[in-house]
Amino acid sequence: MSLRKILISTVFAGFLAACGGGGGGGLGGSPALPIAPIAGSATDPNAAPAPAATATVALEVLSGSGLSTTSISTVEIAQVKATAKDAAGTPAKGIIITFSEQGGSLLTFTPVSKTAVTDDAGVAIVEARAASSASVGATTVSASARIAGTQATGEKVLSIASAPALLGSDPQALVNALNFLDVNPADRSIVLAGSGGNGRSESATLRFRVVDKNNAPVKGVAVTFTVTPPGDVVLNVPKATSDSDGVILTTISSKSVATAVVVNALVTGRNISTPSDQLLVTTGKPIPAGFDLSAEKYNLNFRKSGDKSTITVRIVDANGNPVADGVPIVFTTDYGAVGTSSRGGCVTANGACSVDYVVQDPRPVDGVPATITASTRLGDGTTISGTLKFYVTDVNLVALYAGRTGGSPLGTITTSQCDLTVNAFAGTPAGLPPPATTAAKITPLSDGLTASIVTGSPFQDQLASSPSRAPIVLKLGMSGVKTAPCMIGGANMATADYLVEFTVGGITSQRSYSVTYPVN
Repeated sequence: MSLRKILISTVFAGFLAACGGGGGGGLGGSPALPIAPIAGSATDPNAAPAPAATATVALEVLSGSGLSTTSISTVEIAQVKATAKDAAGTPAKGIIITFSEQGGSLLTFTPVSKTAVTDDAGVAIVEARAASSASVGATTVSASARIAGTQATGEKVLSIASAPALLGSDPQALVNALNFLDVNPADRSIVLAGSGGNGRSESATLRFRVVDKNNAPVKGVAVTFTVTPPGDVVLNVPKATSDSDGVILTTISSKSVATAVVVNALVTGRNISTPSDQLLVTTGKPIPAGFDLSAEKYNLNFRKSGDKSTITVRIVDANGNPVADGVPIVFTTDYGAVGTSSRGGCVTANGACSVDYVVQDPRPVDGVPATITASTRLGDGTTISGTLKFYVTDVNLVALYAGRTGGSPLGTITTSQCDLTVNAFAGTPAGLPPPATTAAKITPLSDGLTASIVTGSPFQDQLASSPSRAPIVLKLGMSGVKTAPCMIGGANMATADYLVEFTVGGITSQRSYSVTYPVN
């Protein structure tokens, strides 16, 4: 046998032996080979579990032109942008991001707190620049936040190089761009002149920045300001010069006109300008005609301490705009309680605020209203106010009457009919209605009688300066009485008795009524 054949035979035999040749099962009667799992696969029992999703903070450095960068010069102002997301990858809104520099002191941050709050997209931004002209090298910028109980951190390496030399020393000639920075108040809204107070401003400060082609601030640049439309506000600083940070500011003050204005900044002698964000001038002083009071209900339950009605005050100015937030409203009452223990009134938000009026001692007697007064004092010392009257009715005094006011409760009713419709009024001796939502029920006290309430129950709240008893219609029937059958034109009279109940707030009062009708 040749050497080639020997080698082939040896290799083939080894292959058969590896396959368990000669045994039962498998190809050629050999047992099947076990299949080894692939390392790291889903079938590998030793495979490491997939990492759990977690919150993240992604960091990016933006140059003055808004492009992502890893390098700035010592005179550039960069933006450090952090994007926070929770474990599900959803933007984390309203999270405080803390920025810092690791491994050096080459940078300064604006604001100096090195913090910012994420917006709806989960983004927070601060400014960063070299601490000095000698702050050259590499550093690491980081941002961290606590998101849904998890601490997340992002990092970005940033190099700082010396600024290129600039030709010329004329600040006006060095300007490459004029940028609007911000306005204070941050909500870009001021109130009309004479409407100021706690939390309300009649003036605004606007900041701009001039930068060169390297996005470095330029000091000593003259800038002129104008307002569009002109004349609606007072421009307090028409001209200004940039400081060492390239920042220029101006201020405006409101007049008596509700308007929206834009402040325009122009580099003197250059065709370089920029507008501010739109600034609103609105929400003037409260006016008496715009002081509105309303309540949840006006007819309360004398018998239930704690029965309450929510009072809301709404205030507008002469332009029909809700007054600025923070107008304090004081409430007083001669009966019961109003407001809370911490404050007897409330402070407006979006032109309105609310308190509760609560039934308790001292309580008014029947016919006497509880009067609630709401008021506020303007900056010039003028007070504007309004009043509401609540009627605190005792359900134990409620009865049926023939009229809305005056008279005595119904006594025995005499009829010549066998079926009777009674048109009555429910209320108190002083003519007040039952408490709001009071339910009435009538029950016959003798076999064969029928009784029902057609309309009127439950009694509705009455919004009226002079409320009155509430109408109610009852249907009574005497035809079914066997012991004393009703007969129209009968010579004799029989008496049918009924029980009327008034229920509100778990409290029930009862009144008995009788009807005499004809029988044989």
